Amino acid sequence: MIGLRSNSSRHGAGAKVLHWLTVILVLAAYVLSTGDGYSLYSAAADGLRRVHEALGVVLFIVVVLRLLWRLIETTPAKRPMLPWMAAAAKLVHFALYALLIAIPATAVLGTWLEGIPVTLPGFDIAPLIAKAHGLGQLIMEIHTTLGNAILWIAAVHTAAALFHHFYLRDDVLRSMTPGA
Repeated sequence: MIGLRSNSSRHGAGAKVLHWLTVILVLAAYVLSTGDGYSLYSAAADGLRRVHEALGVVLFIVVVLRLLWRLIETTPAKRPMLPWMAAAAKLVHFALYALLIAIPATAVLGTWLEGIPVTLPGFDIAPLIAKAHGLGQLIMEIHTTLGNAILWIAAVHTAAALFHHFYLRDDVLRSMTPGA
């Protein structure tokens, strides 16, 4: 039976739930975006925007919980790995976490700079900064670019896990697979 905490060879249920919940929320938020920072703010897309923003807030909360979990949780023993692979793994993990923080931060900042409140289930948060349309547009373009970038970096992360599983035949993928 899988425990909440990790052991020497597998991530625990806590880490797995937070990992896969992050994956699901990133994909859902991406699918529910329109690909640009402005179409979401049309009247026709109001419901979609609200769901997209709510998913973003939930995702941010999950990321904060993941970071806190990593502070208290032990990780499975390091597997022998070539130095360049270990460095690449650290770089990809750092990039994913940085994007998971930067994406919601740019969303809130860009939205407020556009003079639009951030909508959450049941209430709105009015802009806390002065409107600056040009800067708001730029920040929203950055938000969109970061949203695309996280999918590419996640694809590299996934490809590496599959490489470990099918070519190196180690337990890297199985250590994070649900139920494994």
